[in-house]
Parts: sequence; structure tokens; C-alpha cells
Amino acid sequence: MSASAEAVAPELGFFCVGLNHETSPLEVRDALVLSDEEVARAIRAIRERAGASEALVISTCNRTEVYARGAELPTSFVAALLQEIKGLDLLGSGKSYLYTYREPESIRHLFRVACGLDSQILGEPQITGQVKDSLTLAAKLGGSGPVMERLLDAALRSSKRARTETGIGRGPVSSAYAAVNLATKVLGSLADKKVLLIGAGEMAGLAACHFMEAGVAQFMVANRSRERAEKLGAAIAGRAISLEAVPVALPGADIVVSATSSNEPIVRESMVRNAMKIRKNRPLLFLDLAVPRDVDPQVAKLPNVFVHDLDALAQLVAQSLAQRRAEVPKVEAIIETEMTRFLKWHRSLAVKPTVTAFRTHFEEIAKEELDRHRGRFRPEDHAALEALVHGIVQKLLHRPTTRLSRADDESEGIARVDAVRELFGIDQEESDADRDAR
Repeated sequence: MSASAEAVAPELGFFCVGLNHETSPLEVRDALVLSDEEVARAIRAIRERAGASEALVISTCNRTEVYARGAELPTSFVAALLQEIKGLDLLGSGKSYLYTYREPESIRHLFRVACGLDSQILGEPQITGQVKDSLTLAAKLGGSGPVMERLLDAALRSSKRARTETGIGRGPVSSAYAAVNLATKVLGSLADKKVLLIGAGEMAGLAACHFMEAGVAQFMVANRSRERAEKLGAAIAGRAISLEAVPVALPGADIVVSATSSNEPIVRESMVRNAMKIRKNRPLLFLDLAVPRDVDPQVAKLPNVFVHDLDALAQLVAQSLAQRRAEVPKVEAIIETEMTRFLKWHRSLAVKPTVTAFRTHFEEIAKEELDRHRGRFRPEDHAALEALVHGIVQKLLHRPTTRLSRADDESEGIARVDAVRELFGIDQEESDADRDAR
């Protein structure tokens, strides 16, 4: 942010207290994921007990953060509130899980969260939707107001710009996602391809989700436990088969994803060689996500058979992360631009009422003088007289009100606004409603 932007920005009174994957272990984060009802309790407490005018809660598997405007949020208050709601003592353990940000770092932190710079996986896209959902819920619960909503809009606009103007979201950053990217490079479009999943655990399920997003609609799931195979098959509209049926299923698959905990290879060279005869040597891709490997290394020697293990996929992930890290400065620049833009709008909340009050001050003086001297002129001249006085007042006010309206572009802007208010007694003349708006 430019020095002038921070110098003139009026205080929002915007605070953030929370924890994330860097400050707390998974079991703590899991225990603090808040439901909508619990978020409602938190927002109500922040407004009623802490005295905040606006409040927002972002709670995901990787973070629980409380944002408030108009009142300071002590760490002890948030810790006690979370203990009250979830029964977890965040201070008594002696470990410091919670962090606190004050303005302007609280604003910058929110923008970084929305852009995926504060995520466990750099640039991950899900956080944008989670921030948007948090704002929608806060608005529904009466926690957010015009300033908070404008602030979140600016944060989400930063995220959108980061996605479209930089490469922060490009490239695979997980082995499962890298597997899909690699399949696309080897086989082209995946819309008509058939995928055989060997294993029905978390890694296989994650890979299936990414393949579905890539357009795959035909799945087979082979697992030692038929029940688990059927469960995953139902989730992805796939067909469950036994592990013993893999040799029979191989000829019909274009992509084989294997992720079991077997100590010995599941896929042997002989069964793949037989499958390739039936496939008439059409390409077959193996993505081995298991440790130790599920696919016999000899399989890679067969014609038109492509085998990639976790080491190969890890290289792709490392390249993507390096590329994403290189994009961080561009995202940071977008954040600073959007922060400056938001703070300029916030400053206008003070400037606009001043301009209005300034003009009203002189227009009322002109009206009083007109009314006092109206009797000295003929009735038929009153309209011309009013037009003359109005024109003079408008010309006199044009330059100072224009300069005043642009006060937020300059470092001394707020000082100029304060001087005008004191010089013309605007603070004494404006109504309570005007003060509230300011």
C-alpha cells in the first residue's frame, strides 16, 4: 500500500483473531469447525458482548477466524467464546494457537486468505467460495453491514483478478490432481475415457473426483473389501468389482489408478500383456499412487503402456508449486491495489458528508439573506434574483467543493476535511443522522 493511502485512511476498527494450519494441529482445527448455528452464536456474542458493529466468521477445515469492525477483539475473548461454543480450551494448554491482526494487517490478511495465499495448498480455489459463503451467512444473520460487505467484495475481487491475471491457480499441487493433468497430456480429452480405480481409500476417492471434473463419466472400482468398493462406486456412479477381477477389467480401461496398501504388486506384467493383446495395443496409462508400488516395474517396458509413479507425480507437483510461488508477488500487487481502492472508498464516507454539509451551509446563508431582503424588490423580480444568487453561490462553491471532493487523493486530505468542518462549524450544524453516516 502506498504511504499516502495509509496516511489518510480513517480507522475502520477492523480486527481479526483466529487460527490456521500454521498455528494449530489438525485435531484442533477439526474440533473448531463451526456449524451455521455455532457461527450465529459467535456473531451474536461478538456484537452484543464485544460491542462490534459488524462481525464475520470464516470456519473451514484449515482455519477458524473471527473478524470484527468497530470494537477490539482481545485474544482472551475469542478463546473464551470458542471454548464456550466448542468446549476446547485454547489458552489453558499453554500453547498459543491464536493470532491477532489489527488494521491495516487485518485487512491485508483477509485479502490474502481470499486469494489463497494463506492456504495450506498455495493458491487453492476452494477458499474463495468459502469466504463468499461466510459473507452470505453473516449477512443473513445480521452480522455484516455496508462497510464489511464492501470490504469482502474487494477481497473477492482481488481473488478473481488473481485467478485471471496471474498463474497462482495453475498447475497440479497434489499427486491426485497431477495424475489427472498427466492423463490429459498423454491421452488428450478424457471425456470418452474409462478409468479403473484399484483401491477405494482417500487417495483413490480424491483422484476420482479430479477425473470427474475433467469429464470422465465411466468408472470401475476394484478393492479387497467389496463393501468399500461399492461405497466409492456409488459416490462416482461407477461399477464395483472384486480385486480378483482386475485382469478381466484391464482391457476395458484406458486409465488405471492404483492406490492400495498392498506389500506386493497388484498389477503384474503378464496380465497387462494379455490386456494389451485384447486392446490391440491401444494406449493404456497406469498412475501408481501407492507406496510400495502397486504396478510391477516390468509393465513400463510393454509397448504403448505408460506407467507413472508417485516420484514422477511429485516432480510435477514441485514444478507447479515453484510456478505458483513465482506468481505470489503479482497477487500481492493486486491485493495492495484493491486495498488502496477500498480504503479510498472508506475515506469518502467522511468526505462526502463534509462536501454536502459545506454546500448546505452556504446555500442556507444565501436563502436567509434572500428572505430577509426580498421585500426590497418587486415580486416580478424575485425569480431573477433567486437565480442570480444561486448562480453566484454555485460559482463560489465550485472550486472549493471540487478540491474537497478530491481530498482523499492527497496525503493531507483528512486534515483538510477536519479544518473545513471546524472553520465553518459543520460539526455543530450537522444532524445526528449525518454524524452516523459519517
